Amino acid sequence: MNDYAAGLPSPLTFLGLAESIGRDLGVHAWQARVVPILHSVHVSEGRTKPEMENKGGSFTPIEIVEDLIGAVEVSLILDLPGCSSAYDVGDTLLRKRIGGGVIANKELRVVAVADDGTCFERMSRGYAMVRPDQEERRLISSGNLRQIERIGRILFPEVREPGRGWLVPVAVGHRLLEDPNTVPKRIRSRSPDIPHVFVEPCVGIAELISVRNARLTKVNDAGMTDYFWNWSSHNSYILAHPAYHPTNA
Repeated sequence: MNDYAAGLPSPLTFLGLAESIGRDLGVHAWQARVVPILHSVHVSEGRTKPEMENKGGSFTPIEIVEDLIGAVEVSLILDLPGCSSAYDVGDTLLRKRIGGGVIANKELRVVAVADDGTCFERMSRGYAMVRPDQEERRLISSGNLRQIERIGRILFPEVREPGRGWLVPVAVGHRLLEDPNTVPKRIRSRSPDIPHVFVEPCVGIAELISVRNARLTKVNDAGMTDYFWNWSSHNSYILAHPAYHPTNA
């Protein structure tokens, strides 16, 4: 991800995985939605020295140094409009990668669940990663030092208030640095039709809520919809939830 939230998976990671699964199954582009539930996060130090190879009389690194690696046990609540086969979802998921790593579990369990908060009731203990309920916690920054300081004061207050919740730093999207309509065509771009545009990350706050919490288990289908991460674009922002757009937050 980035140094802002090293070691903690980003909602963008899970949303990208959901989108990739959806496209393989014929779901319209940008329609996939996801709620990740973290059961455990294991962080360990990565390699500090790259593997070297002798090339032309000098040693050259043949791999990228990994500063931080880890493993995550996770459940995903997926909304893939038009897809009704749990088997197809599981089969497609096994062929994916996420966050640069492999999916180690070869016995995935995929089941259809309810549209409301009852989908959490039979789930193993864990924490759903969702956007904060409070509007003042939906700040984002893409390089603005004052905004970063405001986010920092929310994440690490001098006095922790009762019932504050478990707030975590995450990357929530991107801000375009170029206009896709006027950007020059670049060589080696992935698509001949989609322009290559430079962006910078937007960082913000997410909240981890226990799957046993009534805020989740008692939510109706409309409230559940608002907990899903889904791609949303407005002006120069492409974010993982519309609540983070500066015009909405």
